[in-house]
Amino acid sequence: MLKDANFLLELGTEEIPAGYIPPAIEAVKKVFVENLGGNRINFDSIEVYATPRRIAVIISKLAASQREEEVELKGPSVKAAYDPEGKPTKALEGFIKGNGISAADVFTRESDKGSYVFAKKKLEAKKTESLLPAIITQIVGAIPFPKRMRWSDKTVTFPRPIRYFVILFDNRVIPFEIDGIASSNMTRGHYIQNNRMVEIGDIGSYDDILKMNGVIVDQAERKEMIRKDLAAAAKQAGGKLLDDEDLLDAVTYLVERPYICECRFDRQFLALPDIVLIAEMREHQKYFSVVDGGGKLTDAFLVVSNNPPTANVRAGNERVISARFNDARFFYSEDRKMKLGDRVESLKTVLFHKELGSIYDKVARMHAIAAYIGERLGLDAAQRDRIARAVDLCKTDLMTAVVFEFPSLQGHIGKIYALEDGEAQDVADAIEDHYKPRFSGEAQPTGMTSIVLSLAEKIDNIFGSFSVGNIPKGSADPYALRRQSNAIVELLIRNEINLELKDLLDSVAGNYRGGKELAGKIVEFVAVRAKTIYAESGLSHDEIDACLSTGASDYLELYRRAKSVNQFRKNENFSRMLLSFKRMNNIVSAFRKENAAYALSLDPSLFQCDEERDLHRFFDSRAEAIDARIASSSYIELFELLIEGKPIIDRFFDKVLVMDRDVKLRDNRLAVLENILKHFTTLMDFSRIEDR
Repeated sequence: MLKDANFLLELGTEEIPAGYIPPAIEAVKKVFVENLGGNRINFDSIEVYATPRRIAVIISKLAASQREEEVELKGPSVKAAYDPEGKPTKALEGFIKGNGISAADVFTRESDKGSYVFAKKKLEAKKTESLLPAIITQIVGAIPFPKRMRWSDKTVTFPRPIRYFVILFDNRVIPFEIDGIASSNMTRGHYIQNNRMVEIGDIGSYDDILKMNGVIVDQAERKEMIRKDLAAAAKQAGGKLLDDEDLLDAVTYLVERPYICECRFDRQFLALPDIVLIAEMREHQKYFSVVDGGGKLTDAFLVVSNNPPTANVRAGNERVISARFNDARFFYSEDRKMKLGDRVESLKTVLFHKELGSIYDKVARMHAIAAYIGERLGLDAAQRDRIARAVDLCKTDLMTAVVFEFPSLQGHIGKIYALEDGEAQDVADAIEDHYKPRFSGEAQPTGMTSIVLSLAEKIDNIFGSFSVGNIPKGSADPYALRRQSNAIVELLIRNEINLELKDLLDSVAGNYRGGKELAGKIVEFVAVRAKTIYAESGLSHDEIDACLSTGASDYLELYRRAKSVNQFRKNENFSRMLLSFKRMNNIVSAFRKENAAYALSLDPSLFQCDEERDLHRFFDSRAEAIDARIASSSYIELFELLIEGKPIIDRFFDKVLVMDRDVKLRDNRLAVLENILKHFTTLMDFSRIEDR
């Protein structure tokens, strides 16, 4: 709780849905800070606390009045403010009256747009307590709840009825009222354990008074209390808590004072897959699971309650979960009457998107993508067959009763059922893994079957979305295409997979509306994400731009090149070599800009001096070595080879005028440079690398 707190607002309500509360906390704090700032009211710190039945705002060192400030007001132009005789016009009179100033406050000044009338005005410093009611009224109306309601004869809307307001400033009650609900210094204790109104005589005692009356108002304190008590209860139950941060966040806003109740279910239910039982407990009942030392589910589960556990509370929860588990057992047994492979045809009955067809159609598109990747990677026939099988089955668990009941289990159930059906382990793994990463920080797929299937899923999602116009704009990305683009690049880099994305997209473009035109746009979209990933790995912007600007879309190879530049530029000779190549590139680029289709041919018999012959001989004799190093991604060795040519390039430019008046000599010398540079046009753009 804040020290030196001198303002307290508490909205006492009926029980607000837990999911509504965290966004409300952020919104209340934001609106309060904005209003205090806009009203020139100083304060030190602000905290917002919440339980299911109250939202509290506590502010330290809230100023008693607004800051005194003098502002400068801009009025009409001098021409509009005064008539030809120099008398004030209606425009000036309106400016004076509208701003509550006098003619003596007015002066003129030149600006970049001409002469204008200005005035200085000292803003009134109103008492803070006179402004608070309007701010609080806005707070009540501005919280972005998913759903608001009206009750009885009230006009105010809120997710649940507001019962009271506590508003204290310097320990005095600030008069306030909405729909007959007046402010006071009376708060309510725990609605069952201490259901009574309690006086807050001093803001500093607010936290302690609520604790004495069964309420932990600080959600962070409440959460850690739950975490600690759950761990202790799980240990006492003979196991350990199955960590679930999201569930912990949810139950924090279901209780005002947490209690842990240990319960048990019939061990016969452990014959069902663990994830099904966990999903039933978690999603329907907000129960915590207990696992043994090996991570296997036990028959114990923990309930976070708003009241102390009793035999009746325990029996009630055990009865509820037993009914839930019986439902799950029925769903599971019904699912197991049919193998996943027998569900493939039924995917035709489920619409994926009105313009993209059924899920069966999506799977067909994924087959084309996966087949292309498998062929390009040179995978053996057995591996490609398993990938094709994984593509066939990857969406079939969507047709199962368990996934219908628990959509969050898609992929997970598919893996379990595939193994029960006798499918290969990597096929089963791929069914689960191809959705990954579902969220930031989740592990990437690792096995080749999983990797190829995951790439096929994400590429189809992106291509399909682009083909129907669902392209991310600004910060909006409802289909998470940026996250999936990130995943594509990371999968290729981390698993060292060379794959030219543009070629892949071109090969499957016929499966998407306008696919040929979209392939380039998708490469540009993915390249933006690649740039971010490269930068996060420590590469500088010029190293990244030099490689990505070539238009290539093999993101592993582009990463290797940029990383090689990053490593090699520490060599003191790098900058010297770079300048030489930039000079060659600048001359050829300038010529080609004006003569794009001009034919250049090399004729050694036209060489006029040794410097020309030496330059041509050096690079011509090493052409195969240069190409071999590029083909094998031996970029450090390539740079070392190029450094050897630095003195030869320098002597050439010292002694030879490339743009000679003799066109034959000019063209021949340009041809020498262009023949050297042709090895590097698809490698990187040296001109983008900064000299350090």
